[in-house]
Amino acid sequence: MEYTELSAYDLPAGIVTTWTPITDPAAGAGWRPDGRAISPSHEQHLAQGETGSWIGGVMRVPAPFVADVLIRTLRAWFARHEALRADVVRAGDGWQRRVLPAADVTLEHQLLGEQSGAEAHDTIARFFAGVSPLVWPHCVFATVTEPGADGFTLAFGADHSVMDAYSQLLWFDEIASLYARAAAGESDADLARTGSASYLDHADLERAIADDLGGDAPAVDRWRTFLGDGGFPRCPGIPGIEERAGAEVRIPGPRTELAQASFATWLVDGRRGDAFNQLCKAGGGSLQAGLLAAMAMVLQEQHGTDRLRFVVPMHTRLSLEHATAIGWYVGLCPVDLDLAAHPTLAGLLLHVQAQLGANRDLVPQPFARVMELLSLSEGPKFAVSFIDGRFIPGAASWDEWQARALRSPAYADDEVYLWFGRTQDGLNVSARYPSTVAGERMMRDLVAGLVRLIDEVAATALPAESAVTA
Repeated sequence: MEYTELSAYDLPAGIVTTWTPITDPAAGAGWRPDGRAISPSHEQHLAQGETGSWIGGVMRVPAPFVADVLIRTLRAWFARHEALRADVVRAGDGWQRRVLPAADVTLEHQLLGEQSGAEAHDTIARFFAGVSPLVWPHCVFATVTEPGADGFTLAFGADHSVMDAYSQLLWFDEIASLYARAAAGESDADLARTGSASYLDHADLERAIADDLGGDAPAVDRWRTFLGDGGFPRCPGIPGIEERAGAEVRIPGPRTELAQASFATWLVDGRRGDAFNQLCKAGGGSLQAGLLAAMAMVLQEQHGTDRLRFVVPMHTRLSLEHATAIGWYVGLCPVDLDLAAHPTLAGLLLHVQAQLGANRDLVPQPFARVMELLSLSEGPKFAVSFIDGRFIPGAASWDEWQARALRSPAYADDEVYLWFGRTQDGLNVSARYPSTVAGERMMRDLVAGLVRLIDEVAATALPAESAVTA
């Protein structure tokens, strides 16, 4: 599984159709007010989020396309996840949540005709760019179908307020399963039945936690110490705006930020990934800690930095009933590394593991509330995620389904976001970073250094005949 932009996905030529959830005029119940609060992250997103910023997924559904079956599948998905049927409206100085009953959701489609793969990319990207945090629906779909084919391409784009990375990955298996069951004739009631909890309950709890946070709370003080006087740290090799000479080329138009470059690549194959994981465990750390330690060591070698600070997004699915729910379950963990004091990868691995363990309790503390208390106007500049996707439902079929998690183009002058992933196929990394000469050089060198270091370390745990560079 790779995390890419839609432009990097090989869409087939075929008939392009867009699918938009709407309220069913025949159902009659309509929107109902809901007393559960929205999360601080959602509230911040409403103030700062922009139309055109979305996350999603694309896959090859392994069954012939039947419009009625797809409609029943998508209606069932909305019925199973209350967050998809939730919206907010202005209420005085704040926001009021409202929810649409599952029976009130249906879909309308727009048949756009036969298009080439390149034309389909442009069409779907424009359609998904209309997703907004302020206007329901917050999730829309598109298909590319080829008459007589034994499968079809299905993609979705969603606003971040109803979706996180785990939600993106859960979508593939759930949709493939629901489509197969709908095609087999299962009832709508059976398709809609789920054991997943509602993200809206989790958001309400996040708001309660945030309301208990004050400026003198230990969690806030620890973030204050981590950030220091300079705010969020930047990735080495990426100059700050104030350090620029003004020579970088900017995109035309009204935006003041650079369009971020984006890429995804494999670091090592499955055997080397497993070997690297085993060595991390033997050394007292997790694979996540090992990847972060390897990244830190490469950045130190290439940029001479003796201190490295970044944030690690982590999920907040803290109870079993929320494990397969769709929603925005994300918190942040600060990592502050003293590289000079830990000159070896083995020592750095333990240092990273200790940082993750010491600061993991900050993850459930809503960071949007922390930002408010610390008067921060900008979010993280350097963030590094990790997801082990091997045990997510459907992971064994991702290659067969040509499944990819997607993100929209982004705009920022000095942000670097990395997403490390593990699947049966190996270890991969996806990134977005400033589309500047400095940004390209930093990312090219970082990835090359990671491939070399991880491969060298993994080779020590493999038979001699397998210890060759991929």
